[in-house]
Amino acid sequence: MESKLKFCAVVNANALRNQKLLNQVIDLLKNNHEIEIFETKSKEEARDIFKKLSLKLFDRLVITGGDGSFNFAINEIIKYPSLSTKELGYIPTGTANILGIEAKIKNNANSIYDLLVSNNVKKIQLSKANDQYFFLMTGIGFDGQIVEAVNNSVKRYLGKLAFIYKSLTHFIFLKPNQMMVTSNNVTIDANWVLSTNAKYYGGKYSITSKTSLFDKGLITYAFVNLTRLKLIYYLFLSVFKGDLSRAKDIKVFQSNKITIKKINHSLPVQIDGDYTSKINEIQIEQTDKFVNLLSY
Repeated sequence: MESKLKFCAVVNANALRNQKLLNQVIDLLKNNHEIEIFETKSKEEARDIFKKLSLKLFDRLVITGGDGSFNFAINEIIKYPSLSTKELGYIPTGTANILGIEAKIKNNANSIYDLLVSNNVKKIQLSKANDQYFFLMTGIGFDGQIVEAVNNSVKRYLGKLAFIYKSLTHFIFLKPNQMMVTSNNVTIDANWVLSTNAKYYGGKYSITSKTSLFDKGLITYAFVNLTRLKLIYYLFLSVFKGDLSRAKDIKVFQSNKITIKKINHSLPVQIDGDYTSKINEIQIEQTDKFVNLLSY
């Protein structure tokens, strides 16, 4: 694109693990375009920034951080008509950056710059977990426990190592949640539910061949009678086969609406890699909302 563009970039300072990459992209944009930077260290600051941006005139909005940062951004963007139709750029500086993997965004300043000034726009259809939109996935149970246990300050310094450590801890001391999963008038008991718009999970590990970020398909895996041995098998399927649906004891729902209710204790929930809360009941559904992402 040859015309001069005006960018606004929202930078999550708490998910800035690659300051050098961000600085390089900003310098490249400044050479031929305009860019205004808004740095935030809290959700309250970020909400105020998105409210102010809704009143500004600019061409493209860039989100810098991890998957949780982008999730927070879309939940704010969707509130404002002037922002919800903007073309969004993403600079991956967080922990897992599954969005970057799905959109084939490399950790290379020149490649990111070329994408940000291009016309390569793809739509991401959003799903919703109760009142929170998500673009990647929602996990209820096992991975919710793990994400809940990861301290944000430790995550900032250790990155993926913090998740690996907590994953091993919860694997060793496995305490499966009990829940009822209902879809299309079918109800089953399960220990863990993973509902995804995306192909990848936990990094470059494929968990489904039935959807990807830019498809209109919500896939839900309900894990039944969860054990340590089964978790090892699921890891094998993800790493070597790229599709969890091969497991006979995983119930797969290809449905636009799923309801999950607790059986005994409240259920820990992670949305797009960030812990939200413990709930007694959650409804997951695909919506007609979408965002426009600059993607390869």
